Amino acid sequence: MPALRSALALALAAVSVTTVHADPVQWQTAAGGNGHYYLYVPDAVSWQDALATAAASSWQGQAGYLATITSAAEDSFVGATVASANLAWIAASDDGDENNWTWRAGPEAGQALGYTNWASGEPNNCCDGENFVHLNWLATGQWNDHGGPGNPGQLNGYVIEYAAAVPEPASVALMLAGAALLASLRRRR
Repeated sequence: MPALRSALALALAAVSVTTVHADPVQWQTAAGGNGHYYLYVPDAVSWQDALATAAASSWQGQAGYLATITSAAEDSFVGATVASANLAWIAASDDGDENNWTWRAGPEAGQALGYTNWASGEPNNCCDGENFVHLNWLATGQWNDHGGPGNPGQLNGYVIEYAAAVPEPASVALMLAGAALLASLRRRR
């Protein structure tokens, strides 16, 4: 009986420390969105851990990545709908190439930031270096550079983005292949 109680206590402890996250929220294309899904993860982690964890995630068969924000509309949606007033890491960084801000994840990986929403005076590379970007700085929705050598212990939540794939069911693919085969057989007659 003591072994059963120990096992039960261990199972309850494991459940109590498991973080449960809501489903991602889609930025609807009818509302001018890109159809991608976004998930705010409140776990306080470094930018590097957020980047790795997002890249290792998947949702309904879609690979995740630390969010890339490429327009004011997307920024507004992510900041207000997904991250609310929480500080959240996104995939922008100038680590290794000061003041050359690029996306480090997703389809935009390696590209310069075409859209930014820096708070006044940012990016400022404060305190011997800030190399990563979080949004909702001072609950304004704007961006701030943080983390890096100037703030190595900076921990925030983060936003994972999932590009909405349009899966083609195997049955539809098979049907199209069959139709193409029938069409080619008819042409031979």
